[in-house]
Amino acid sequence: MNESATDEAPGLRERKRRRTRASVVAVARQLTLEHGLAGFTVEQLCDEVGISRRTFFNYFPSKEDAVLGHPDEGLPPAILDAFVASGRSTPPLPLLDALTDLFAEFGSRMPISREEYATMSAVLHREPHLLAKMAARAESKSQLLTELIVDREGLPADSPEARIATLVLGGLARRSFDEYFAEGNTLSYPEVLRRNIDALRYLFPSPSAPQTQTQTQDQDTT
Repeated sequence: MNESATDEAPGLRERKRRRTRASVVAVARQLTLEHGLAGFTVEQLCDEVGISRRTFFNYFPSKEDAVLGHPDEGLPPAILDAFVASGRSTPPLPLLDALTDLFAEFGSRMPISREEYATMSAVLHREPHLLAKMAARAESKSQLLTELIVDREGLPADSPEARIATLVLGGLARRSFDEYFAEGNTLSYPEVLRRNIDALRYLFPSPSAPQTQTQTQDQDTT
């Protein structure tokens, strides 16, 4: 997972902005681990990075936002449009398959390393109140996904099915991130995610769904 997964190579100015932003985030997290979020000022953070206060606030509105990092830009609109359109193809792609593909694509584009993931986990352990801000960010993405599912499936806006699909697949996606970054894992994020989706299919099989690898192995042993 790295920024090379983007559709087009960024220009020189954008690459510089990304490097500065990444430096601010890395230093903010390190200072938080060393001193706590209240143990350093924006000015001290700026001095460490070598930028002005004005530059800092061009990137982040607060120290908390710098620690959490810049909200990712999500998937390109074309991919989201394709997700919706896949429900209207002939035959339509089953919703679970379409959501699996969507989350796998999103995960493969996440610009975060195992070391960064471990650092962020340590920061949240030290400053657990940041979880509320993370949850607020996640909620906006969940709402977008729910709306896309409603559009794709032609469901009422208040459909419980769309909300449950978002909740279940979102939870599996987050759990898959934990497993992907776990020590000793050699699988890609899409592979981890699809393995967990296969487990879901095994537990709640659909009569018309193709058999998963686990189901096939179980039949072979009987």
